[in-house]
Amino acid sequence: MKFIVIEGLDGSGKTTQLNLVEDYLQKQKIKSKFLHFPRNDAPFFGEMISRFLRGELGSIDKVDPYVVAMLYAGDRNDAAKMIREWLDEGYAVIADRYLYSNIGFQCAKLEKAEDKERLATWIKKLEYEYFGIPVPDLNLFLKVPFEFTKNSLLGKRTGSDRDYLLGNEDIHEADLEFQRKVREIYLWQVKANDDFEQIDCGTEDGKMLDPQKIFWKIQKRLNDILDLTAN
Repeated sequence: MKFIVIEGLDGSGKTTQLNLVEDYLQKQKIKSKFLHFPRNDAPFFGEMISRFLRGELGSIDKVDPYVVAMLYAGDRNDAAKMIREWLDEGYAVIADRYLYSNIGFQCAKLEKAEDKERLATWIKKLEYEYFGIPVPDLNLFLKVPFEFTKNSLLGKRTGSDRDYLLGNEDIHEADLEFQRKVREIYLWQVKANDDFEQIDCGTEDGKMLDPQKIFWKIQKRLNDILDLTAN
């Protein structure tokens, strides 16, 4: 079966789209498994990532991005066996974030283009070659108007998936200028990699599309990759 990843900024509507994907696959009678990276409740790597996101290890610009990249890569490496087993058992595996998130969020912390390029290459070699984690069949980036992301992050975000913060702010989410830089890295990676596709989620005048219209774009690519008939 196929392995599909949906990428995007914090507050970009990924959760809404993942719910629509789950509903669609159920209607198509396709067995599926969903997982979110990072797995903040996972032992060791997840615990350290949670501490980092709470700011316990220092501010964004104080912690070496190579060290942070290693934590996120380690979390995926720990999940690799489970993903392979799901795929072997015939499940479509849908991930909320994967390798390109590591590149997006860590390279955004660097200033020079050559340093960003070097780190992006290092992350790919670490995760795909050294760790040998499963390579997705499809990577989709939700390109949303930045104003939508800004408004989402300025509002209060709730839910059990935020328990890892222990009442604190997520240092990645709290810095809007950093989120803008992450967006630039994502767009760079879409242009630089044939295996990374962009889903345009905005109108020509910068407004956010209706979630269902965004999903129709995702559905088309799901139909292609899973050999489904459009309906």
